[in-house]
Amino acid sequence: MTTRLPDCRGIGEAFAERAAATPGKPAFVFVREPDDGPDTILTYRDLERRVRLCARLLRGRLAPGERVMLALPTGPDFVVAYLGCLTAGVVAVPVPAPDGRREALERVTGIARDAGAALVLTDEPGLEAARAWTDEAGLDGLACLTLAHLDEGEEAELGPGPERGDLAVLQYTSGSTGDPKGVMLTHGNILANVEALRVAGGLGPSDRLGGWIPLHHDMGLFALLSNALLIGGTCVLMSPVAFLKRPVEWLRTIDRHGLTGTAAPNFAFDRCTRLVTDEQLAELDLSRLRYMWNGSEPIHAPTMDAFTERFAPCGFRPETMSPGYGLAEATVFVSLRTAAPRTRTVDGRDVVGCGTVAGLDARIVDPGTRRALPDGEIGEIWLSGASVGRGYWRRPEESAATFEAAVEGEGGRWLRTGDLGFLTDDEVFVTGRLREILIVHGRNLFPQDLEQAAREAHPALTGLVGAAFQVPAPDERVVLLHEVSSRAEPADLPGIARAVSRRLATTLGVPAGNVVLVRRGTVRRTTSGKIRRGEMRTRFLGGGMAVLHAELEPAVRRVLERPLVAAGES
Repeated sequence: MTTRLPDCRGIGEAFAERAAATPGKPAFVFVREPDDGPDTILTYRDLERRVRLCARLLRGRLAPGERVMLALPTGPDFVVAYLGCLTAGVVAVPVPAPDGRREALERVTGIARDAGAALVLTDEPGLEAARAWTDEAGLDGLACLTLAHLDEGEEAELGPGPERGDLAVLQYTSGSTGDPKGVMLTHGNILANVEALRVAGGLGPSDRLGGWIPLHHDMGLFALLSNALLIGGTCVLMSPVAFLKRPVEWLRTIDRHGLTGTAAPNFAFDRCTRLVTDEQLAELDLSRLRYMWNGSEPIHAPTMDAFTERFAPCGFRPETMSPGYGLAEATVFVSLRTAAPRTRTVDGRDVVGCGTVAGLDARIVDPGTRRALPDGEIGEIWLSGASVGRGYWRRPEESAATFEAAVEGEGGRWLRTGDLGFLTDDEVFVTGRLREILIVHGRNLFPQDLEQAAREAHPALTGLVGAAFQVPAPDERVVLLHEVSSRAEPADLPGIARAVSRRLATTLGVPAGNVVLVRRGTVRRTTSGKIRRGEMRTRFLGGGMAVLHAELEPAVRRVLERPLVAAGES
């Protein structure tokens, strides 16, 4: 049974109403790894009490609207801190917990400066590292605090909370480390997005949503956690690291905790299909799962089909695989397919349907003329509605260009998503990113098609990731940079590179004389698995990149600022 969200001013008030209605019901479950002790279970009563204490702590230190960085791993403290911020009227800024890696520290530092953060909330194990980070980054005055002594506080009435139009979250998008952009999401944006997903999925208090997506990512924070708590259901989360080490643990969590909805990007389905053994599969029951939201960009039809076939013996049904579309600028959720997936063939490749847009108006627009296009024609996806954020924090010009576009002849305030796609029978099909299109001999090609073809060229590339982009040398040349298995011998690498070039030439007609093979983990991705192609292009052109093998045209070598270096060299 579905239940409409409470008609409240803000998220904190809506959560408090759910807690009052079912105080003894499990609200949040954190699944521990086998050697880390029993799972942590917080009832609505337990969680609401800790949220109220956290809100009281924050109100004693900060003014309404100040920004608080949530530098916490996925777990109970993150949930308390997030809801505590939104109850207190301060702005939550979710970030990955600093882990010592230079790239991660640079990104978190950039966010701290851009947001003008007043406080960092972390946990006891991360407190020393957080203080070392703020000192090294020169973030004077940025205090680091934990919730370790929260239970020693006294409960108190908090008075009126924030309004629907007040800023709730700065959700930083997956851009470069030095230029982060924070999407301004209000309480109303989040409530509207949760309501749209509730209606589209027929969700209600009996649903148990969860998985491994980290809570600093919009899919984890809004589609799973906020959605589950605000509909009065239960959220069950596990560590993302546990999934990466043992993909079967995600499926075991679905089984043991009776999840009805979960979410993951494309690479997670491929990882499970390849790495879950027959013996592990035989122990799984996935029959209670109603939705497995595939929200990656793009959704790869063969990967989706292979997962569905592999796990059919566990009770996994074709209609359970639920392709969807979303982006941070629209909170997270835009559309969801609630029936068996379907595909359409575009330029010789299968494009997966992502369901009907819910809670928003959608147009397919010619990005040049800004005129709406008819069904079936590919253009930029534009959105309008209550889930669309207010803009980018402290970036008025970029906000106006992205969030305040006008369709020719219609006017209004439209979000330019930067995604290309088309509408057919009210269903949205996403074909790629506008800014990442490769133009080869007058043809428009999507980089993900080149990357997929490369993976199919040689077993040493299976299950790994690559990045296709163009560089000016001086005319545009295609470069395919791809991770290779550690089991590949050095003598094999030239043959692997030649196999990739042949595959791209024969299947896509792409002259690919520039193939670079790198170690696993070199290609940068977002937390949801999207390839940071722009960042990889910048790193490649900057030179100095450590590579295992490179086949490059002389003209391409000349545009590098520094020569490439063999992996392992200083």
